Amino acid sequence: MKELVKIPVKSENFTLKELLIASFEHLLIGLIGFIMCRAVVLDKLLPFGISYLAGCSLTFTPAAAIGVFLGYFIPAVGNGAFRYIAALFAVLSIKLLLSAYKKIICNPLFLTVITLLISFFTSAVTLKWMQTSFLEVLTESLLSAAGAYFITRCFLTLNKSKAGLTTDELAELLIVASIIIMGFSGFQLNGISLGRILGVFLVLTAAKYGGIISGAVSGIAVALSFALSNVEGQIGIALAFAGLAAGIFSSLGKYAQVLCSIIFVFIGVASTKDVLLISRSITETAIGSILFLTLPRRAGIYFGKIFSYNPKIAIPINLKKSITMRLELASDALKDVSQTVEQVSKELSRINSPDFGTVIRNIEQDACAGCKLRIHCWESRKDSTINAILEMTKAVKLGECSPEKFAPEEFKGRCMKVSSVGNATYKRYSDFASRISAENRIDEVRSVVSDQFNGISQMLYELSNDFKNDEQFDNSAAENAAAALKTLEIHSEEASSRIDKFGRMTLEFKIKKTPELVINKLQVMKLLSVVCERDFNIPIVSEVGGDIFMILNEHANITIDIGIEQISANEATMCGDAYKYFNDGKGHFVIILSDGMGTGGRAAVDGAMASGLMSRLLKAGFGYDCSLQILNSSMLFKSTDESLATVDIASIDLYTGEITLLKAGAAPTIIRRSGKTGKAESTSLPAGILRDISFDKAIIKCKIGDIAVLMSDGAIGAGTDWIRAEIEAWQEGSAQALAERLCECAKRRRNDDHTDDITVIAAILNKAV
Repeated sequence: MKELVKIPVKSENFTLKELLIASFEHLLIGLIGFIMCRAVVLDKLLPFGISYLAGCSLTFTPAAAIGVFLGYFIPAVGNGAFRYIAALFAVLSIKLLLSAYKKIICNPLFLTVITLLISFFTSAVTLKWMQTSFLEVLTESLLSAAGAYFITRCFLTLNKSKAGLTTDELAELLIVASIIIMGFSGFQLNGISLGRILGVFLVLTAAKYGGIISGAVSGIAVALSFALSNVEGQIGIALAFAGLAAGIFSSLGKYAQVLCSIIFVFIGVASTKDVLLISRSITETAIGSILFLTLPRRAGIYFGKIFSYNPKIAIPINLKKSITMRLELASDALKDVSQTVEQVSKELSRINSPDFGTVIRNIEQDACAGCKLRIHCWESRKDSTINAILEMTKAVKLGECSPEKFAPEEFKGRCMKVSSVGNATYKRYSDFASRISAENRIDEVRSVVSDQFNGISQMLYELSNDFKNDEQFDNSAAENAAAALKTLEIHSEEASSRIDKFGRMTLEFKIKKTPELVINKLQVMKLLSVVCERDFNIPIVSEVGGDIFMILNEHANITIDIGIEQISANEATMCGDAYKYFNDGKGHFVIILSDGMGTGGRAAVDGAMASGLMSRLLKAGFGYDCSLQILNSSMLFKSTDESLATVDIASIDLYTGEITLLKAGAAPTIIRRSGKTGKAESTSLPAGILRDISFDKAIIKCKIGDIAVLMSDGAIGAGTDWIRAEIEAWQEGSAQALAERLCECAKRRRNDDHTDDITVIAAILNKAV
């Protein structure tokens, strides 16, 4: 009959390698099940085979069931294998019947209860035929249930863990490992136990790759398993302390850990005075140590991924909110302080400012007291008397010590005490002028302090915005990166994956320094670029306080070829122009040029202060506007003499090529785009003149091959047309060669008698390799 309908059969194709790996995993699971059944407790109980079958994942349940069945069919002790086999089939039946309900069948608490009940009832039914007490049955059931809980948790942990384990997960894994070691305790040769050898190996390995926590937990877990196996208590206690010591000395290397374990085991068993026990214990410790020392590198990488604890990832969201709230609160508080200072200073100035009327009254009191013509001068002729005193105060302003010489003739003719009036005027007006000068200086200081408070307030507000809006944390990428580093035997204590407001990723790691630590920067860059699916630069590695910090920034599309040339006025040794340039760590190349007032040393101080302070503030992560405010108030407060400097900034985005220009009193900047030049000019004031200044800003979109040229005033003495022509004609050559040519031409073309420092900074955008 002809086939009317064909039903497609879905099949999955596996490679030979995948099949071999799967076969090995199932074989290993079955072998562990067999070993679990050999873990003898109190010389007669075998609770952990049932635990293992109950806790095993559904994928490996058939392999585990076969291994456990064989283990109980060939019992390690006694003749009660049938009750364990009955319990085995009961657990297996329940797991298979409920296999469709994965949330239930994978729940550790559910499996714990099922294991407890099955173990208890199967043992209780056979209680009168077996040589066991009710207390032993209850003990076995509780141990079986506890084992099921830890084994279930262990399988769940190993399936989801990438970067490492938490402290709880690590403890669960080490407890399961110690149960497996109990199963090997029965394999002995001349009293030398394979289980105790593996116990020493586990303690040393956990301490090496997990530090103090892993060493201590593994020591305690192994000690407990030895105690349940009726091994001499001194050996267990010694191994517990050996694990702690090995974790403490893990930074000193493997040999220091081995020496610690041998010493502690010897101390633990020496008190027994049993020569045979001492020799066996030292032999077992030595063999376990040799296995640890000869551990292959690939195996070490695998154990490192298991035993190292999970690094701290980024920062909690609640902590981030708390930080932003506190920064905003501090910003508002400082802003309120600034406003309060302004209000109080105005009120105090109104109340306490010197009054010229008081000066007039004091002169009258000092010079005219007891004079018979006082009423005539200060009532009938008051206006002309005051005018005469005003003329004398003008002379005092000019530095005259005898102002009466400059009084009007009319006043001299009618006043009997002209000399006394002159002396009083000199004294009282000098005091008045001093107080006015002091008040003005105090007002300036108050203004500067208020500006500083405002500037700091703005800084804190910008930091708060950075935390709140500009940066996000990709915890998944951080976890994947930390897990990948473990394949290179680099174990990070903390990991962070930060994405800024431009969408660029930065990876940061804190790594514990160890003698074996080797960081291949190129290898790290290539590995993490693949894992995170982004192109990173070579990592920046630094050491602080015994810890290694490693930072990887996303690879930029553009590099900057920068050239700088300076010519001092009159060939002086000091130049009044100062500059800084740096990468801000957020994908921007920042150039700062400052021109101090005048030439020589004074100008050099102002220029260096302006460029240096701006660069430090910007590197610290503060914004341009608040940094200018801090700089301006600092220059106002720096000296009683006039002190000013221009500020010219170009911030080049290394990913997009966008150039942001910020100018405070600075000379024009020439930009060449696609072969054509344009000029960006400023009408703002330099820093150090007035309290309220701001940047003139411009944003220019550029691309690879474009040029930006920043200059000081000395370079544009003959205008900018010739500069634009030179830049447009510039073809092949470095930025340094361009800067040198423009600087020399500017010196040659200067056609006025005024000399000034000349600085040219050229920046060419090139494609990153």
